[in-house]
Amino acid sequence: MSAIKILQTSFHTEWNGQVARIFLLSRELAQRGHRVVIATPAGSALARRADAEGLSVFTQVQFKKTNRPFSFLRDALALGRLARAEGFDLLHTHGSQDTWAAIAAVRLFRLGMPLLLTRHNTKPVRFNRTNRWLYRRGIDRLVVVSRASLEAYRAFFEADVLKREDVAVIHSSVDLGRFAALADPSALRAELGVPRSAPLVGVVGRVSKDKGHEILLDAIPEVLEEFPDAVFVFAGKVGRRLGPKVRSTIQDKGLENSVRLLGFREDIVSITAALDVSVLPAVGTDSSPAVLKEAILLGKPVVASRLAGLPEIVPEGAGILVEPGDPRELARAIVATLRRRENGAAPKADFPKQFTPGFMCEAYLEVYARTLGVDAARRSAT
Repeated sequence: MSAIKILQTSFHTEWNGQVARIFLLSRELAQRGHRVVIATPAGSALARRADAEGLSVFTQVQFKKTNRPFSFLRDALALGRLARAEGFDLLHTHGSQDTWAAIAAVRLFRLGMPLLLTRHNTKPVRFNRTNRWLYRRGIDRLVVVSRASLEAYRAFFEADVLKREDVAVIHSSVDLGRFAALADPSALRAELGVPRSAPLVGVVGRVSKDKGHEILLDAIPEVLEEFPDAVFVFAGKVGRRLGPKVRSTIQDKGLENSVRLLGFREDIVSITAALDVSVLPAVGTDSSPAVLKEAILLGKPVVASRLAGLPEIVPEGAGILVEPGDPRELARAIVATLRRRENGAAPKADFPKQFTPGFMCEAYLEVYARTLGVDAARRSAT
């Protein structure tokens, strides 16, 4: 398709899977000759990374929660002025705060451009008046990041607010070249003093209830019965709410020498490269997490919950899926994977093409083309 102008928006200030998706998509679009501007708060991780890559960034927005009317209005006016000046073909939003600000901008400035929303999780969507208006009239197109995410919209499909066939499913991707190139499998073991002979098992991601760290803590004693020298690492920000409970559980179970809380880390590539097993024992919503894809890319076996979008990510031969919230099944799966490691067995799975940046970008370009075509047809009919 011919070059188009796209305004991407993100309210997140820290780096996470959603932000990584926006960055990779924007970079791929720019490399194909499309004009992309990313609207994100000043000082955000996305602003810094995008600027370093030479992408255009607009930081005169805050995207705070919509219960702050003056901040909301400032964001809407800033987006409207930017959109009018740039003449974007399409607005692409990724979260609640930025979506509502974009809707307000489109209406206040009568921009006449379509708005596409990507929803990045599988949390239930309330079937209330506000959301019915949002998905029927507020946006022009919806994209979700896994087939499981479609279930959140069952009521909307049944009420004909949305048509299932119009909602595209596009998985997030992994930055293939950068990720693999930065991997240093020996760095983490050297830092922690863990010998190569000791099994290293890890969870990459913020320490939260949804991610299932507590389930893994319950499973660890059973794993240690079979592999007493195993070390478990939690690589991710430890929240104030769950942190004290996790630390006390580690102490109560006598796991101080077996579990290491690494906190937020920039060197996720090297951490994943060092693992013998990458675990994601999620018990809440998890749509299309990059951590599993990154582990598969590096040839690491995975153990993950059979939950939400996770079964769509793990191809046959790449790992084991377990029932969420079952520490005994989780322990058995980790033990079985470590035994295969002892026997020299490696995962037998090719990296799925659908998780590459190029595939994701092409899928979005198809959605953009459909959205722009439908919007043009509507305008010509009025």
